[in-house]
Amino acid sequence: MGDLLEHRKNPDLALPVWLNMYLPQGAIEAGSRKLDHPYAYSGIEAWSYDLVDELSQFEDFGFYRLLLESSPGRVLDLGCGTGRILLGLKEQGIDVVGLDASPEMLRQCREKLSAKELEAELFEGDMRTFDLGQTFATILIPGFSILLLAEDDDLKSCLQRCYQHLIPGGQLIVSTYFPREFLESGKEGEGLVFRSESESAETEERVRAFQGWSIDRDGQLLKLQNRFQRLDHRGGIIDQEDREMTLRWRSTEIMEKLFEDACFGEISCYGEFDFAEPRADAESIVLVALRPESHP
Repeated sequence: MGDLLEHRKNPDLALPVWLNMYLPQGAIEAGSRKLDHPYAYSGIEAWSYDLVDELSQFEDFGFYRLLLESSPGRVLDLGCGTGRILLGLKEQGIDVVGLDASPEMLRQCREKLSAKELEAELFEGDMRTFDLGQTFATILIPGFSILLLAEDDDLKSCLQRCYQHLIPGGQLIVSTYFPREFLESGKEGEGLVFRSESESAETEERVRAFQGWSIDRDGQLLKLQNRFQRLDHRGGIIDQEDREMTLRWRSTEIMEKLFEDACFGEISCYGEFDFAEPRADAESIVLVALRPESHP
């Protein structure tokens, strides 16, 4: 943390021309492979996100908030969703902008902001190709959203976009996840099992969630099969939806190499949302990469 606090930013420095290599939003290609659409929450999954979201159990907000002290200025919440982190930052007077691929999640975020009489710029976009025409002191990718970028080309594109949107000396904060619970289970997968059930305070409708999974240890891929059911007040099923999500975890060493290849400078690594090096058994790991003040 001490090293981070030494970095103070100069927003007047110009972006280097040499890195102006991006393609228009929605049209990026990696090699000869055209990137498909990003994973976007929709339907019952989006409607019930705040009811079944397990990220609310993480004590990560205070950790991110302290990191922002090392890089005062505007913040981009990349993959902001319904505003779990963004709203808290706005309530503390932070100038934060949000971007997400899901229009339904962004609609919920706007409704939450309006309910608290707050305002924030929110953009629908792809974290691999976004071009906002703005720069930020910090770009934050919370909630393990980075794991949705299963292809290396996709992750490289995202890191390039982040670099372009940071002021010289700005920081990129990325939370990652190592699925030890699944890896150490001794299983290759499991069918759908009950996950949770919650009730909407507004509509009194309930949502019931189930989850199954399979793991590819060699490919470092975790595939989640999610089933969501909307229930009426008597427990009858109104609607049901099945979604599949593929997550890819990467070692800290691989992530650091990808940051370096994207021209980031100093890289710090923390475990379990604490300002200490990750333990060997850490599941939640946060990397903080700084854009150099000037390119060598």
